Parts: sequence; C-alpha cells; structure tokens
Amino acid sequence: MTTYTPTAGLLDNTQITTGSYIAHIAVPCRDLDETARWYSHVLGAQPVRILDDRVTFSFGGVLQLVCHLERRAVDPSPRAYPRHFGLTFLRMDDFNRMKDHVEKLDVKLLVRATAHFANTPHEHQTLMLVDPSSNVLEFKCYLRPELSY
Repeated sequence: MTTYTPTAGLLDNTQITTGSYIAHIAVPCRDLDETARWYSHVLGAQPVRILDDRVTFSFGGVLQLVCHLERRAVDPSPRAYPRHFGLTFLRMDDFNRMKDHVEKLDVKLLVRATAHFANTPHEHQTLMLVDPSSNVLEFKCYLRPELSY
C-alpha cells in the first residue's frame, strides 16, 4: 500500500475522540491513487483507510470523507449547485492559508475567493474548487465565527 503524507499546516487532522460525532460524506472518484494523492497534497487531508474500492480521509478531524471508486463519475462540467461539500474555517488565517495554497498550486477554481453577503452579519469569504473526479468543494470563513452554521 502506498503511503500519502498530507501537506502540513492546511488542516488540523487531530483525531476527534471526545465529541459525540463527526460528519460523514461519501463521493465518487475515478482513480483511488489520484484521489489519495490530490486530497493529501492539495488539501492536506489525512488518508486513514485505503481499500480496493475506496479511500477514507480525516478531513480536518471533523469530517470523514469517503471517496468511492466509480470510474463513470466524472462530470465534464461540474457545477457548485446543487451538490458540493467542504469546510467552514473558524479563523480567517486558516481560510487564507488554504486559499493561498490552492492558488499557488494553480488548482482549478470554480469560484475564486470572494465575499458573500457583504456588509451584513452573515458576511463570509468563500472559494470553490474541483477535485480530479469533478467533485466540487467549498471553503469559507465568516467574519463573525458564531454565525458559521
């Protein structure tokens, strides 16, 4: 089995064992090796289980992301709505670190970093990108962390 080391400093992949639950999302992928490499290198996710038909990641310690092998899954024209997933950062420094990292790697952005709901209590920065299997991911950070739901 190949070992994938996540890019350091992007996500806090500390295993959560004290809470009541973590979120779980399953998405399709066209190639397990490509997926494991991309999520660990580009996003800093920690591969925790690699099987013949899926790879499971600790995605920031709060999300279990399971990428299931499905070679027909690639959408040549991915759209943000109605289906995407991602993380809401609670600190703008963390959001900016991820933004700077994906921009430096020249990752395909579906939506460049931009402010949504400007000048309202719900103002937040957001960006959307596309993984190699055409899954859309959103990263965002609210100016008021208590509204991050």
